[in-house]
Formats: sequence, structure tokens, C-alpha cells
Amino acid sequence: MNLLQNTRKQAARGLTLIELVVVLAILVALVGLVLAFFPGLLSRASKSTSATSIQDIAKAVQINYSTQLTYGSGYDSLLNAGGATLYSNLTANVSAQLTRDTLVAADAAALSALGIKNIYHMTSTATDATFNVTQTGTVVQVTTSVPVATISNTTVQNTVRGNYTPQGTAVYVVFGVNKGATIVGSNSILQDAPVRAGADANENPTTSYQRYGLVFLIDGTTTRTARFLGAVAFGSAGITTAEGSLQGYYGN
Repeated sequence: MNLLQNTRKQAARGLTLIELVVVLAILVALVGLVLAFFPGLLSRASKSTSATSIQDIAKAVQINYSTQLTYGSGYDSLLNAGGATLYSNLTANVSAQLTRDTLVAADAAALSALGIKNIYHMTSTATDATFNVTQTGTVVQVTTSVPVATISNTTVQNTVRGNYTPQGTAVYVVFGVNKGATIVGSNSILQDAPVRAGADANENPTTSYQRYGLVFLIDGTTTRTARFLGAVAFGSAGITTAEGSLQGYYGN
């Protein structure tokens, strides 16, 4: 009887410290085995999450336009404070696919017609390249000669454009979706501005810009119009679309 009582007491008291350490060691070993068998697991998870987020953001932007007749305003310009250069904390491959440009009057009016009235030029601290750059940035009105970031890489242009054929000179303006954008907030279409789950050291949001972007195409010969092409991600591989992220996921 005493033996039975002692057994019940031991079962009720839970794990000892040594037993807990052993369990944790086993779990760590199992995680190590999983990562060893699937070395690209983190990268695949990042690509899958990016693809989902890109699609969700694009839908949210379209819904906002359908209900509010605006694509939102107050986005990150992807330019440093003052607008003279590309944002310093973009990854190297993203910077290589962008260029700084200035809007002519007709192109500025085309963006403004979509509701994009203001953007933020950006600053950051030594330990924050993503989370609080909007709060310390400078609000800039979208008007003639305002500097913006545009996609200069033809491969990326073709990918985000899809089957649409531009008319006249095409300009691919890209903005970052930050916490200060009008489509973000408790009473807005997006509750918060998402941050990418990085797959490597170059995608650490404290050292490189890891929010998502929106691409707008401005084209036309006699009359210039702007249209929303979709959302993109900024990563160590460069600018990617949802389809590109999924291709990378299944390719790995």
C-alpha cells in the first residue's frame, strides 16, 4: 500500500530539474536533426510567408480603393531624408534594382488622382532599419519634381507588370507600406504594417528594410495615368512578387 502511495506521489509532483533538462536536451537534438535534414527550411518558410503577405496586402489595398476611392497615402518613399539618395538600409540587391527619379507634373498628378498625396522620406537609427523610420521621417507632398524610388530593372518590371502593355514611357514607382500609411491602423484596412520574416542575416529588420512595397505604373502618351500593379517584398534576393516567392519556395 505504501509503495502504491509513493508511486502516486511521485507522479503527482511532476518533473524534477534533471528530468526537465533531459527533456529539453532531447527537444534541442530533435530540432537539430530537423534542420540538418531540411537545411532550406527557414528560407522556404520565409518565402511562403512573404507570398501570403504580398497577396494579403494587395487585396487590402484594392479593397481600400473600392470602398474609399483611394489607394492610401503616407507611404515610405524608400529614399533617405531629403530624398537625394536611395534609403541606405535597403538590401544591396534591392538598391541595384531601383533608381531615384523625380516626378514630372503629369506623373505627380496621376499618383495624386489615386489618393497618394504624401510620402515619407526616411531616417533610421543604428539599431533600427524598419520599425520606426516613419516616425522620424519627413512628410513630403507628392507634387512636381518630388523625388521617388522607381524600379529600373527590366526583369522586375516585366514580372510586376504581368500581361499589361504600357503606353508611351512607363514609370514604375514603388513605396514601402509603413505604420504611418493611411491604410494602416486600428480603424483602417490593415491593422498593422507587416514586417518580413527574414531567411538570413541580410534580412534582419534591425539592419535592413524588411517591410513590403506597393508598385504603381504611370504610363500614357498624351494623358498620363497611374495604376496599381501589386505588392512586392524587399529581401536579400531583391524585389520579389508573390509568384516569385512561391517559385522560390517550390524550387528549394
